[in-house]
Amino acid sequence: MKPLLITLSFFCLLTFFACSGSKQIGSEEIVEQSYSQPDWVIKGSSFNDDDNYYAVGEITKAQNRSFGLKQSYADGLQNMINTVQNTVSSISTQALEGNNNSSDDVGLYSKFAVAWASDNQRYAGVQNPEKYWEKVAVTTSTGVKYYYNCYSLLRISNLNYNKILEGAFEEMRKQARARNNKNAEETANQLLKKVQN
Repeated sequence: MKPLLITLSFFCLLTFFACSGSKQIGSEEIVEQSYSQPDWVIKGSSFNDDDNYYAVGEITKAQNRSFGLKQSYADGLQNMINTVQNTVSSISTQALEGNNNSSDDVGLYSKFAVAWASDNQRYAGVQNPEKYWEKVAVTTSTGVKYYYNCYSLLRISNLNYNKILEGAFEEMRKQARARNNKNAEETANQLLKKVQN
C-alpha cells in the first residue's frame, strides 16, 4: 500500500509541475516591443488634428521585423491614398450632381479627379514620424515560433493634403475645358475656391 501511495503522489506532483509549466498550443505572448503601445495604433486607419492628417499602416505576423516595418509603411500610404480618393470622389460627385451635370459627366469628371489624386508621387510630403513593433511568441506543438506585428504612423500636413485636393479638382477643370463642358468646369471652379479658402 505504501509503494502505491508513493507512486500516486509522485505521479500527481509530476503532472502538476508538467501542466503548470507548459503553455497551451496556439497561445501568444508579446515578448518584446519597441516601446509601450502608442494610442495611434488603436485609433484606426486614419485621423486628423488641427495641423495634420494621419494614416496608420499595419502588418501582422511578419516573419522579419525590417520587412514588417516596410510593409506597414506601404499599408499606411495606401490607407492615406484610399482616404483621399474617397474624399475626392465624394466631394466631386456631390458637387457635380448639385450643379445638374448628367450622370455620365458626374462619373467621368469624378474619375479624372480621383485618378489624379491616386498617383503616389502626389504624396512626396508624407512623413513617417513613428514606428512601433512587437515581437510575439506563439506556442506550437514543436516549440515556440516568433513573428512581428508592425505599425507605421504616416503624417501629411493639412496644407499638403489640401494641395492634393486642389490638384485633383484642377485636373477635373482641365478635362472639362478640354471637352468644352462649361457646367463641369464651373463645378471644378467652385471646388477649387472651397479648397483654396
